[in-house]
Amino acid sequence: MGKSRFIELMAKSMGKTATTEELAELNTFLEQFPESKKMHQVTAALKGNVKQPDAVKQKDISTKLEELWYKIKGSDENSSTFNDSNKVKSLFNWQWAAAAVLVLGIAGGLLYTWKLRRADQATRLVMHEVRVPYGTTRKLVMPDGTKVMLNAGSTLTYPETFAKNTRDVSLTGEGFFEVTHNAKRPFLVHTHKLTVKVLGTVFNVKAYNNDRNIETTLFKGKVQVELENNPEKDIVLLPNEKLLVANNQLQTHSQAAGIKEAKIEYQVITLPAVKADEIKETAWLDNRILFTNELFEDVAKQIERKYNVQIVFENQALETEQISGLLDKESLQDALRIIEVTTPFNYRMDGNTVYLSKKEKQN
Repeated sequence: MGKSRFIELMAKSMGKTATTEELAELNTFLEQFPESKKMHQVTAALKGNVKQPDAVKQKDISTKLEELWYKIKGSDENSSTFNDSNKVKSLFNWQWAAAAVLVLGIAGGLLYTWKLRRADQATRLVMHEVRVPYGTTRKLVMPDGTKVMLNAGSTLTYPETFAKNTRDVSLTGEGFFEVTHNAKRPFLVHTHKLTVKVLGTVFNVKAYNNDRNIETTLFKGKVQVELENNPEKDIVLLPNEKLLVANNQLQTHSQAAGIKEAKIEYQVITLPAVKADEIKETAWLDNRILFTNELFEDVAKQIERKYNVQIVFENQALETEQISGLLDKESLQDALRIIEVTTPFNYRMDGNTVYLSKKEKQN
């Protein structure tokens, strides 16, 4: 066995990275020495006490291992001329050499493992941030194979490599998730109000900062939701259930106008039994907006994202009008005309800004 191979095998053995074949090769070499069993006893003793060094230089470890190599080879070559007293002395030297090799080997192995761990941590620290502008959507595939569809005006942040125990992403906006199942590594979606924990399922999260509510809608599997201001309260959703959490950070125009609204922290509702293309929570996946008896100001936010415009209400009373409808492939002007049929209003456009005002009744 060559010097470099001996050093490599000792470091791998102590660092627990050696293959079965490499361990067998090292054991064959060690069995050439009569006191190898005692050396393994030293190994067991040292493993219980050696701590990871604060700073270990690989070059210094290699140099000292090389010196020990020459001592081992020297004792092997001269063993035939040793007398009995020399054998006793040789045994003592061998135990010292074995202990030294093991200390350096463990240090080298720890350093090797530490470097791998640091490299893995550095990889995970490489974060990706995906921003989806208004007027478009985007599909993504996570490092674990999870599929995500992001709605307009959304931002998703995720690591280059997920951690060993969890798969964490952060979302602002809206995302539809098809999570790859992994019972040992739950998938966590963090928003500014709640965290959705899943193992493998299909669900939609709507968490825009300027929306009235944060919504989590489950379509398949099971999810557990933890509220930011009440972490001890876990809410479990079953298929076709939706969790609504009040966005207390947002003060709507209706609240500013003094209109009283029920203050409910959260509520779970069951989705109505409708056809797949009539589910309003996922209509955006097909670039549609489906709304039933919703406030005009809430629908206006969806229109802004779909058509990449800004809507300004010049009359606050218009914001609280309840409207229903379906916007599909219409142009912005046609979409406004559809709403205008049931809710009369005037509009004018200035670039990407749309101004809405209540139409006065004619006598």
